[in-house]
Amino acid sequence: MELNWVEIVISILTGLAAAIPLVVKLVEYVQKAVKEKNWNKMLDMVMDLMQTAEGMFEKGADRKEWVLAMVKGSADSINYDIDIEAISQLIDSLCDMSKVVNNSEAPTETPTE
Repeated sequence: MELNWVEIVISILTGLAAAIPLVVKLVEYVQKAVKEKNWNKMLDMVMDLMQTAEGMFEKGADRKEWVLAMVKGSADSINYDIDIEAISQLIDSLCDMSKVVNNSEAPTETPTE
């Protein structure tokens, strides 16, 4: 009878050992999904702030610093944990994209095959 009890305990422990990493991954996935759900709103807010800063500051560095401060202040006011480095990279990417779009010109010649 003791052998069956030991086998049951071992099988339970084996099942827990397999389930724990799955639970950890699920928690990580849910946390990521929650953050990504707010990412679109964050993107909209950053773009609005960048547009506002455009008329307030001459230097790009000053505009970026102001936008980061406003985002951080907003996040702090609602006790929302934010990755300020990710926001900084987002601003840089948006600026790079804007430069490409605004400086693009129509080609003067059609490409030859």
